[in-house]
Parts: sequence; C-alpha cells; structure tokens
Amino acid sequence: MRISPVWFLILGIPLLHASNASGLKMTVRHMSEGISSDQTFYIEKDRRRAEYRNRIGVHYGPQLASITRCDLGQMFELNLDADEYVESSYPPKPLSKEEREARGLKVPDVVASGKPTLRIEITTVDTGERKEFFGHAARHIITTRKQIPLEGSRSDAQETVTDGWYIDVDTSISCDRHMPEGKRVHAHAFLTAGNMPIEKIEFIDNGVPEEGFAIEWKITSREAIALPDGAKKEHTSSREMRLTQFVEGPLDPALFTIPTGFLQVEHIERNPPANLPSQWSIAWDRFKASVARLFSVKNSVEVAVH
Repeated sequence: MRISPVWFLILGIPLLHASNASGLKMTVRHMSEGISSDQTFYIEKDRRRAEYRNRIGVHYGPQLASITRCDLGQMFELNLDADEYVESSYPPKPLSKEEREARGLKVPDVVASGKPTLRIEITTVDTGERKEFFGHAARHIITTRKQIPLEGSRSDAQETVTDGWYIDVDTSISCDRHMPEGKRVHAHAFLTAGNMPIEKIEFIDNGVPEEGFAIEWKITSREAIALPDGAKKEHTSSREMRLTQFVEGPLDPALFTIPTGFLQVEHIERNPPANLPSQWSIAWDRFKASVARLFSVKNSVEVAVH
C-alpha cells in the first residue's frame, strides 16, 4: 500500500505581525528520549538566521545555517562544514501541478459534505501563574488537544497536553506570511493511503487560544493504537523545549551574508551519512545514555554483555 506525504488541513490562524527593529538572539533546546539538540536564531526586522543540525536517532548531520533576506527576496541554506550553499526565493513559490507530479505529490480528496468524522477539541487554560523571563512577564498556559474519532472515522483517539510558558515577543520578519487579525487557523496532519479521502473535521475551541511566543513547554501525547487483532494499546510519549539564551540588541550584519569562499551548488548535504548504524545500535546507544543519566556519570558508560 502506497502512503502519500503528510497533508495539512488549514482553516485559518493569527500569525504574528512584523517584528520590532531591535535584534534578537536566542537559543532553543529540544529534548526527547534523553537526547537534546540546540538551534540558535538571529532575528532582525527583515532578516533571520538559524543555525542547527539535523538528527536521525543519536546521529547528527553537518552544521547547517539558513539565512532569510526579505530585502533580497531570497533564502540561503549553508552547509558550514563543506563551505557550500544553495539559494531559493522567499517567500517560497507554490509548486505547479507539473512540479508536484514530478515529486510524487498528490493532493488527496477532501470530504466536503456530510457529518464530521473526526472532532478536534482544544482546551486552553491560563493557570494564573507568572514568572520573569529576561525582562518579560511569562504566563503559564496548559493546552489540551483531544482527537475524537466519530462515526466513519479511520483515525485513532489521541490526547496531547502542552504545559508551557509564553511571553509577548514578536519573532517574525517582514516577509513572513501574515493573516488578518481575528483569523485563526487549525492545522491537522494526515497520512493518506491510496485514493482514500481526508476525513471531515470539526474543531472546537474551549477558552482563549494562546498566541504568545513559547519560552518553554513539555508536550505529553497519549494515543490508543489499534493492534492487528483489533485490541487497543495506549502509547505515551513526551518531548520538551526550553530557551537557554535570549538576548535583545544589535546584531553583526555579517551574520546575514554568505561567507567569503563559500561555493554555490545545486544541493547541500543536510542529514547524517546514509550508512548509519542499525536500529539495534541506536537503541543500545540510547540505553547507555540512560544509564549514564541514572548514575549522574559525566563520562561515557560502557556496558559489557556476557
């Protein structure tokens, strides 16, 4: 059975307005399954730079950077290890029908009439707690998103709880897409099989949706997965994000230019090598990392199996 790419059903959102003239540098740390990775962002009114590395399991690819320049209408992606870069237009242009077909992309049919088959219920609660974050007042918000299959649904029941802290800081740049005030977009990802149409969704909002900038959150997801014998098994996972650096002030203009000596190419390598270790090796690395954390050992842990 051929699985098509993930598609998003978008029904309308308030995106941030143009950012302030002051520069901003921030580092974001993501943590999942005991593994952490950092991304650093530099933001000004009409330009943005992001520095990061892609990861598969515990294995990282090359050091990467992306530079977005609204004044040039371009975005540059750099492989900092290979001194190479590619460029493209920004905002990105929609793919033509021929380009979508060439990439094997197919827009699935959407159920346009009849009763909803899936309900997404989003409940937002302001706990009333506040704390200071680099000179900004942060508010504690808990958002619960429930996916409830209705009659005719092919989806599993899910619940995602986001426990986060938010501040009122605009991190957009002038050429980012903006929606009119008062508009809201609901997004939902689907994996479609064959010619199966997307389900019809009804969205229900309880409480005032949080529109601020997240400085930290922990997301816990629970999903009832259908087993081959028809039984249901609950799967729980969690991941975290935290800002570890947040500095407002002027930025070096060189951050938003291509370094001297970098070669423009058609493609840059973004991911770890293709000959990665087996899933067993990755799982073993994770186990050793968990043992190291358990005993608070700073050096690597070697475990012998007899």
